[in-house]
Amino acid sequence: MKRVKAVVPIFFIFLLLSILILLFAQNPLTAGLQFITLPLQKWTFIASTQSPSQATSEQQLQQENNQLRSQLAQMQELQKDNQALHDQFKVTSPSSQTLLPAEVIGIQQNALLIDKGEHDNVHVGNVVVVNDNLIGKISKITPNISLITLMTDPSTSFTAETAKTSANGIVRAQDGIVIFGNVVLTDKLQSNDIVMTKGSMDSQGNGYPPKLIVGKIVSIDKQASSLFQSAKIESLVNVSQLRMVFVETQ
Repeated sequence: MKRVKAVVPIFFIFLLLSILILLFAQNPLTAGLQFITLPLQKWTFIASTQSPSQATSEQQLQQENNQLRSQLAQMQELQKDNQALHDQFKVTSPSSQTLLPAEVIGIQQNALLIDKGEHDNVHVGNVVVVNDNLIGKISKITPNISLITLMTDPSTSFTAETAKTSANGIVRAQDGIVIFGNVVLTDKLQSNDIVMTKGSMDSQGNGYPPKLIVGKIVSIDKQASSLFQSAKIESLVNVSQLRMVFVETQ
């Protein structure tokens, strides 16, 4: 009889627990909490079962992977530089013997900074090119850094001509746009025609050598009432993506 009395409270305790479990199992809040905490429980289980040696090994593998990625990126950049050098020295104008490779280290409005300066025989007025394309001129120098003024700068002004029709004019910059202007109405301008430097070197070697590509004509402004016509030019080089340029040092 005593044993029956002792079992009865235990029976009621288990019955109460069963009822509580059923109630919480039907509670959406409890199910939501279980859904949220389940990933944390899994992560805790994995972390508790992972040995310190396994964690250290994974860290080493991750570090080696990051190093390999860094080396691959450096090799790709070096390959681009080598290709730029190869392409440039295949060009005959200007002479490759007078060209100094320089890395672009900064970009400003209408200007680039390069890692070559007075110590590298760079002078104010030197022309800067990529392949046959004119980029600009050296306007300021320090012992180790130079500033390139781009063709989009308001100070731009030099004579040029078109490749197909031999139209003559003056290249200048206006509001960041390169214009081929002062072209007489009798000269013919064509869209996509290439505009090149005509050559304006003086006895000291200052100025622009001939046959450097300024850009291509993208639009033409011609009015019968005007004395001259003009054209908008776009460079064949995306200056914002340049990593290496070449300075004409003589």
